[in-house]
Amino acid sequence: MIPLLAIDIGNSTIGFCIFQNPKKNKKMFIKRISTHPALSAKIYKEIIAEIIGQRTKSKDFDTIISSVVPSINVPIVEAVKDICRKKPILVNHKIDCGLTFDVKTPEKIGADRIANAIAGFYYYKRPVAVVDMGTATTITIVSIKKPCKHPVFLGGAIMPGINLMHRSLHTWTAKLPHAPIKTPNAVLGKDTTSSINSGIINGTAGAIEALIKGVEKELGFRLKLILTGGYAKLVSPLIKKGHSMVPNLTFEGLRLIYLYMSGTALCT
Repeated sequence: MIPLLAIDIGNSTIGFCIFQNPKKNKKMFIKRISTHPALSAKIYKEIIAEIIGQRTKSKDFDTIISSVVPSINVPIVEAVKDICRKKPILVNHKIDCGLTFDVKTPEKIGADRIANAIAGFYYYKRPVAVVDMGTATTITIVSIKKPCKHPVFLGGAIMPGINLMHRSLHTWTAKLPHAPIKTPNAVLGKDTTSSINSGIINGTAGAIEALIKGVEKELGFRLKLILTGGYAKLVSPLIKKGHSMVPNLTFEGLRLIYLYMSGTALCT
């Protein structure tokens, strides 16, 4: 099987992930660059070519893209097409990836949440809550559609991410510093820096647990909790509910969607 380039265009960073053999193994090579400022198709082409060249000499590869920044899509797609002469898969609610939607506006669901939903359900084969801690902290709830046992996207919750809260406190107040973010040792802050860290990190952990508890009560069943995203390591030690941490779940979801759409593997 030819290599797969998975691209995750987020609000803060763009991640490029190479799967040399997307069917046989999950080994991945990841490089990230800043999303802003946006670059030209020519520069993205140079970046992508360099990344591919570090892992394979072949220019024959497939590409799948998840994006929550539509303005970046055009130059990235143009760059990919210039290199491999093939149109990439753009993840959205319309693609056939084995996932159905039980929400009011599926067209507004972020592509990264679709990928997370697929990967989370695939690995645990039970109702899951995937918490992705990036620019925003998103909670995605996936259950089982009977009798076919395919995953169904039930909805979720969205709140400001850790860095967004951190920057907002510094930007919109006169005296609060831009302090380093780290996992707090206590809930009770003893100075401004420790108080900020406690409020943001403990607050995020508490919000996640409260939201999951509320969703479980509304649904009437328990959820497997999965943490992913850049800030998962900071929050994980403070969450009392049992959970798994999967750092690159979005890329794994993109790999599974690609395999499902190519007919070489099933996501469910």
